[in-house]
Amino acid sequence: MRRRELIVGSGTVAAIAFSGYTGAAAADAADRRTSLPSDLESTLELVPAESSLETSYQHLVYSQIDSQESRPGYLGTHGVVDEFDNVDADSVAEIVFAAGEATQLSVTTGSFDKPDAGDDEIDGWTVGEVDDEAFAAADGKLVIASGDGSRSVVETAIATANGDEATVITDPETTEATFDYLGSMSYVTFVPNVSTTSSREFNDGTVEAVGIGSKLPPAERSDDGTLENGYVFHLAADADVDDEWVNDRLQRLEQGEVLDTTIDRSGDVVHVDAVVEQPPERDRDAAPDARVQARSNADEGVVTFEHVAGESIDTDNLELWKNGELAAEQLADDRATFDEGDTFELETGPLAAVGLRWFDEDEDVYYYYETITVGSESFDVTHDETDTVDITYVGEREADPDLLELVRDDGAAGREQLELDVSDSLTAGETITVEDVTLGNRVMLELAVPANPNRGRRSLVHFRVRPPRMHLSGRNDTVTARYWGDQDRDADEFRVLVEDEPADVQFTDVTETLSANDEVELGDIDYGTHVAIEWLEPDEPTVIADRVIRPSAHVDLAYDDAEGTLTVDYVEGDAIDADDLSLRLGDEPTAVQPTDEYETFEPGDAFTVDVRPFVRVKLVWEGPDDTEHSISQTTVSRALFDAAYDPDNGEVELVYTGNQPADPSTLSVAHRRDGPSSVDEDLFAQAYDTLTTGDSIVLEDVGVEDSIAVMLVQEGENYVSKSSLFNFRPEPRWAFSIGERADGIVAVYREETSRDAANFELLVDGEPGDSQPSDRYDTLSAGDELELGEFDAGTELTFRWVVPDEPREIRSHVVVPDAAFDIDYDADDGEVTVEHAGGDEIDADALGIVVEPTRSEPAGWDEYETVTEGDTTTVAVDGETGTEGDRDPIGVTVVYREKNTITHERIDD
Repeated sequence: MRRRELIVGSGTVAAIAFSGYTGAAAADAADRRTSLPSDLESTLELVPAESSLETSYQHLVYSQIDSQESRPGYLGTHGVVDEFDNVDADSVAEIVFAAGEATQLSVTTGSFDKPDAGDDEIDGWTVGEVDDEAFAAADGKLVIASGDGSRSVVETAIATANGDEATVITDPETTEATFDYLGSMSYVTFVPNVSTTSSREFNDGTVEAVGIGSKLPPAERSDDGTLENGYVFHLAADADVDDEWVNDRLQRLEQGEVLDTTIDRSGDVVHVDAVVEQPPERDRDAAPDARVQARSNADEGVVTFEHVAGESIDTDNLELWKNGELAAEQLADDRATFDEGDTFELETGPLAAVGLRWFDEDEDVYYYYETITVGSESFDVTHDETDTVDITYVGEREADPDLLELVRDDGAAGREQLELDVSDSLTAGETITVEDVTLGNRVMLELAVPANPNRGRRSLVHFRVRPPRMHLSGRNDTVTARYWGDQDRDADEFRVLVEDEPADVQFTDVTETLSANDEVELGDIDYGTHVAIEWLEPDEPTVIADRVIRPSAHVDLAYDDAEGTLTVDYVEGDAIDADDLSLRLGDEPTAVQPTDEYETFEPGDAFTVDVRPFVRVKLVWEGPDDTEHSISQTTVSRALFDAAYDPDNGEVELVYTGNQPADPSTLSVAHRRDGPSSVDEDLFAQAYDTLTTGDSIVLEDVGVEDSIAVMLVQEGENYVSKSSLFNFRPEPRWAFSIGERADGIVAVYREETSRDAANFELLVDGEPGDSQPSDRYDTLSAGDELELGEFDAGTELTFRWVVPDEPREIRSHVVVPDAAFDIDYDADDGEVTVEHAGGDEIDADALGIVVEPTRSEPAGWDEYETVTEGDTTTVAVDGETGTEGDRDPIGVTVVYREKNTITHERIDD
């Protein structure tokens, strides 16, 4: 499964190819307190700590999705929520993407309802699989994991949300300080350990971790052509850097010119605010509608550009770039226009990075018609049992080795440039040998030339040595092994062990060869049994997957607020020895345990225990070898609050609505403003010794864009955990989701708190609609539906919040055409073909195609005026991500008017 790896620096192409992080776990965080914005914190608190997953994060990317700007190309808005019918992309508020070595995790929060999917229930979360990825979902929360142990990852995320596991906020230990400083940014990338990445900007050991923040999304332009970006550099203990060093790193990271910087130091942390002039904007629509193909022939040392189809291009606007410089030969030297059928040959030599760029200097916009790396086909790579990688040059022309850079990435040791032991002129058959390349190492042969403008550098050779990946899971009354390797392997390379002895079922009993995503059922193995898979190819067998098989159990924990009791109800699963179960309130056992009621706890059994509000309860299976597995968990009295906003006085009243007396000492109230934020104020505890129904506090000086959160804070022996019990914004930013049904358009109110229906107005193409919320409701409550009627394609429906002096637009929806599309990807040709498969006729100017992540803007249907059934178009995958590595597309989105999705299809499997 491929996921985009996006690093947000500037709003254009400030991308850093960080990868391969295997850093150490963070230190004790018992005394730590966060001061993050509440909405950011409520998203990050769903991401488990490195220690909770026993992994290391390569990077985290946080995106705050503005409902009015959400469109294809934004991290996570497609290919995640589109897998769920009742999760509207417009209801997504924040997204965090966390990439580990073998696990990738996306966390999405917003105003959507819990998806109607999944085959299991854990503490009110739906758990299941979608497109071979594990997910867990609750109201307004969606966690999706891929890679090794994905089911375990999402279960850990649930435990993290409930405060039973540490969060990424405190582990890695640099997370909090990074996001605390960059919390006002809408797009943040955090790299916890840059010493183990392939970053050219930080390869001297000076910097340990980096955070980069921007207030604008990638590729978006500001009104004045400048960006205000933030940086956090966590320095090594012995590092001593001056302002010149900082400014030099910024110039390397930013594509545009750094105009001004403010640099502050606090111990070993450097904070930087930078004003950056944006580089030219990529604008496909501004460039002539033409398709150009490039063919590389390294043996002849030329690249041939051919104008395949479309409009004529004025050559005064065309630039040929080679190895970071304008090429000596330009199309304008011998022709005024570049027309359909024309070709042009550029002499490159056997090694080069080449691009054909259209550039309008007056409008400061550009577009690359084609880019190509010359020489990537001129090397063969082999790896043998002596841990040696041989890179053999097979090109016919002699090549200049000064154009090459050999790099080895040893994981924990980081990126190292190696000496090229070759002759003065590289000839066919000459081999570059790299020794001691073991599991986890990477070898890259790169062009030692500057990148062409607005482009990233590419490797000629990128070879990684890693063991095959396996994932063990228990489902459907059997243990299943899934092979995640990227190459076919003989089944006899593996051995399955049960309690350290060969298992009854081996891979060779089922198949001769394992291919990517193959599954082998190992049979019904009792829970509590230790199962491992060994890879036998190395000199010493290597364990590549192991786990203690957990019991399969679905247990409901239901709190009765009226009675103050929690009922533990076993719904379905294995019969479990009650002595192996522990019901815990925080870290302590409850007064009533399963063993008090039963010898064996099995489906149909239930018991009740008295529980006070504002605590976390979990049922834990205690397995062999100190193994623990949380079967079910809940936070008692979650969301037993309400809020009301007084816009005239700028006040918010928070009201406790629970029936049971409650201790407020574990509650804190966070008030986030644009300026300084007050966090961790125990306002309820200051006002009350005990909370009873109707008790309230009032927060003053609350702006419409502020946010309020009631947080539950609990301290353990080695941790402090915080989770949101209730969140409120005066401005109803995502008050409605709008969907199209067979009988017309329907809007659903999604706010947790009720509001006066007269506070909202519906506009249809800018004018008041015939149907208004106040026509049906006096007060809007969560789940209330408004039938808006039927509208023609292209109609824009807009909800406004009219309470402020200046009404605010809070939700906009464009009615998209009713049409189907067939999508096909040809990896050999590097092209995506899209066919209109039936439905409405669509104006071609309004229809676009986004190939994610290799295209950041929609491609058009240039050959049509209108697109009807049977019409097709082809899009070349141009790889314009600006990052290194795998560039295969992961999905295709057909869009209407640039940002409204008609259909989306995953194509990366």
